[in-house]
Amino acid sequence: MTTTPTRSTAPPRSERTLGIAAVFGATLLWSFGSIFGKLADVSGVTLSFWRMWIATVLMSVIVVATKRFPTRDDIRRSWVLGLLFGFNIVAFFVTLQHTTVLVALIIGSLTPVVALPIAVLFMGEQLTLVKAGCALLATGGVVVAVLTAPPTTDGSNSLEGYLWAVASLLIWVVYLLINKRVRANVETVRLMWVLSFVGALTVSVVAIVVRPNLGEMQGNDWLWVSLLSIFPGIIGHGLLSWAQPRIDSSVSSVLIQAEPVGATFWAWLLLDEGVSTAQVAAMCVVVVALAILAYSEARERNVVIDEALG
Repeated sequence: MTTTPTRSTAPPRSERTLGIAAVFGATLLWSFGSIFGKLADVSGVTLSFWRMWIATVLMSVIVVATKRFPTRDDIRRSWVLGLLFGFNIVAFFVTLQHTTVLVALIIGSLTPVVALPIAVLFMGEQLTLVKAGCALLATGGVVVAVLTAPPTTDGSNSLEGYLWAVASLLIWVVYLLINKRVRANVETVRLMWVLSFVGALTVSVVAIVVRPNLGEMQGNDWLWVSLLSIFPGIIGHGLLSWAQPRIDSSVSSVLIQAEPVGATFWAWLLLDEGVSTAQVAAMCVVVVALAILAYSEARERNVVIDEALG
């Protein structure tokens, strides 16, 4: 396997540690995303439309306040990323209209399974024993956690929902991998503005085609969508973008598996959804796997698969 990265080109240990902390912070904020989405009782496209435009307005204020205006090169390098971002937002919230949150989480938990080999084969990242083992443990733990959850009455599963969930997964994996390369040349605030603006334009085109009722937002819907835009949106994705140059994509794709674990906890705490004993045990496995990976990456104790087999 390709092992292009070397210790001399890897970020310093302190930078990797901060990057890992940033990804964990992002996943903590993302774990509220499905909660806010369920509390806002509107269609997936309507929610996505207002979520993206609220984020764009707020990011414009931040850009003006910090005087970090995107250049033409910034836009050229990152507009595709914004396109993927917009489509992913729509696909995820439309998924929740046609399946339960559990199904969306099961399919989403396959992120490291898809992202890790791509990062190793095409981006020159090392496949270590720790990465491979933690990816399997974390993914398996998430799948078991969502499969063993108590029955719910909200939503019904359909083939359309499964297809949307798979589409959301594939778009998200491509987004993660491209984000790392773009961040090498585009500063975080400038990138986040392009992501928000291009993403909002993308969702607007989808809205023109689908023609949802954009006026269905009422009362507390504005509160939940605004919170969704600020915390999982601007701050969560901002933390991930900031962390990308500091850690491998194969690592971040595993660490973000803390999101469904957090989402399950908040659903239990805030929405009074049941949690089974098997679910708690599986989530503990996920937490342990992520802790091992974070510790190993921070201390640079990596054994490459090729070397171990050789």
